[in-house]
Amino acid sequence: MTAHFNASTDPGPGLEGVRGIRAADGTLLDIVCIAASNWGVVKSNPEYTLLGLAERGHRILVVEPFESVWSAVRMARTQSRGIGSLWGLRAVAPNIWAYRPFPAALPGQSRTPLAARVSGRLLAPWIARQMRRLGFRRSCVWSFLYNAASLAAALPAELRIYECGDDDAALARSDGQRGTVRRLDAESCKGADLVFAVTEELCAPRRVHNPRTFEVNCAADVGFFARALDPSTEVPPAIGRLDGPVLGYVGGLDPWKIDVPLLTEMARLRPRWSIALVGYVWFGFDHSVFRDVANIHVLGPQPYADLPRFMKGMDVGLLPFPLNDITRAGDALKCYEYLAAGLPVVGRDVPVARRFPRHVAIADTAAEFIAACERQLADTATTPQARSEAMRPHDWSRRVAQKVEIVRERLT
Repeated sequence: MTAHFNASTDPGPGLEGVRGIRAADGTLLDIVCIAASNWGVVKSNPEYTLLGLAERGHRILVVEPFESVWSAVRMARTQSRGIGSLWGLRAVAPNIWAYRPFPAALPGQSRTPLAARVSGRLLAPWIARQMRRLGFRRSCVWSFLYNAASLAAALPAELRIYECGDDDAALARSDGQRGTVRRLDAESCKGADLVFAVTEELCAPRRVHNPRTFEVNCAADVGFFARALDPSTEVPPAIGRLDGPVLGYVGGLDPWKIDVPLLTEMARLRPRWSIALVGYVWFGFDHSVFRDVANIHVLGPQPYADLPRFMKGMDVGLLPFPLNDITRAGDALKCYEYLAAGLPVVGRDVPVARRFPRHVAIADTAAEFIAACERQLADTATTPQARSEAMRPHDWSRRVAQKVEIVRERLT
């Protein structure tokens, strides 16, 4: 049954006038987030959303992925962390706790609905125990995981939200697995009171299963990335020493989101230019493919606080995506961040590029990318400050407020 809610003024310290999600009796809801990745690995839509909700006074429990033993061992190797070092409950930010469950899930949660459902039922009592420890009474379950419908249904909650950030079925290795992912995703949509997705391309197929599906795009922490425009911001030596112009990419190095032939051909066409790749190297991406390309520089993950400094050392921001079901349907918060830092952008024909035609040049081949970069570098009509200001309506604070308002308007 759909619960009835309204958003009202949160009277907490320093939060006068800030709206939070409340039950009909005025109770500010606690939020249980079913996360698709561990807290702090990457700062993306879920983390920004939860931080914004915490600022509105919500207490939040982030449930990290429930893994099988095999998955835990594999992730420990790829993320260079000890097995079991962070199992249990821990505080990660004001009003936010993360819970990493013991890896007792059934293998194959993405391959068989039965494994996903049984694992969800196994995990639910553990989460409920953490909710009691934290004193959660009236809760909202907010899931970012496509195969967590059974888990979400088993948790005590007055409101259930499912948020989709990618077409997960595109990652499947077979038609059978792809069908399974779509069935699990459909279950999550049908079991939710409300569905969010980051693009209309992701909304449309989910609206078939739940008409209360709404598009809320990604965004940027505009004030933070605008530090790249501050004259006192120093460029890190790792990128400052590179020959210019520097074409930069900031984000995870992912086989689904990095077109290796495109970048290597661009580097060959302009051997005096530099291509700098800043970000976490995801499982499945072999960055040694760039080892013999002298002007492609894999700078690896950097502290989040230093990202504006690295962007200041770039001349153009790249969206070097291969065109596949992931990139054709997804959003790219790096585009918003590039623009907030004042950078012109060149990228493939993906939703976010079409959203900002004045600031993002669309290209396909390596030669077209080079030509577009040259036009962006020569453009004197648009200033870095103008690009950054254009992102003010696309700040994460606006996006969180938009989600809260949708809850208020649609569930009252």
